[in-house]
Amino acid sequence: MRQAIVDGIDHDPDFEWRGRRVTRIENLSDIVFALALGMLVSSSQPPTTFGDLFDFVLNIIPVSVAFAILLTIWNDHFVYFRRYGLADGYIIFLNAMLLLLILFTAYPLRFCFDSLFGFVLFQFGYPDRLTAMTGGYREAAYVIALYNVGMSIFYFIMAQMFGHALRRKNLLGLSDREITMTRRSVFYKCAQIFTCFLALGFALFSPLGPFAGFLTALNIPLKAISRLIFPKDKKASGKTKGKKPVAADS
Repeated sequence: MRQAIVDGIDHDPDFEWRGRRVTRIENLSDIVFALALGMLVSSSQPPTTFGDLFDFVLNIIPVSVAFAILLTIWNDHFVYFRRYGLADGYIIFLNAMLLLLILFTAYPLRFCFDSLFGFVLFQFGYPDRLTAMTGGYREAAYVIALYNVGMSIFYFIMAQMFGHALRRKNLLGLSDREITMTRRSVFYKCAQIFTCFLALGFALFSPLGPFAGFLTALNIPLKAISRLIFPKDKKASGKTKGKKPVAADS
């Protein structure tokens, strides 16, 4: 009865979950993600004055954005291993690259959104935060460029992982619908890489470089385009069994 409730509520209706057990790869990955999330929130020292306390509370805005981005990456990682359950040598290598990227970019990700938040406050007449970070207009563009470099690497790794699952479609026994959804994932990750490179070029070579981050909004229509190019067939080639809860469609 418990399993029937799990299968019927908040499940992934279009994909059979082949990763039925949490592997050591996922355990290690969850530890790394937890460390990175803690690095985003942690402060070098506790607040000792009211001003420090106010700044600490105000930091929830940039921290929340960076926190959400890391959780999005974790969710993509979670869905991948639940759907495909692959743990061969190539996936271990790609996963190791991803974990290194997560740990290495935690502090730069925090700095990126701290500086962006400082730039927003500067526009409202509060320059102290941006001045304390010794950042200017051109430096803000470099921060945006660095962010897009890191995200493009992440999307590249995930595209390789989904592509590897697609090459193993016969071994995994993917249905027609699952193959289409996997191809959609590869296409969308490649489209996101294109968006990152577009924003990177805009940040480095345009006089409006600090505003290049708005180009990431292109991911919204690109998501819709990927669904149009790779529509999932409502009539699956076979009935899937053993579905598990999923946080979001990858």
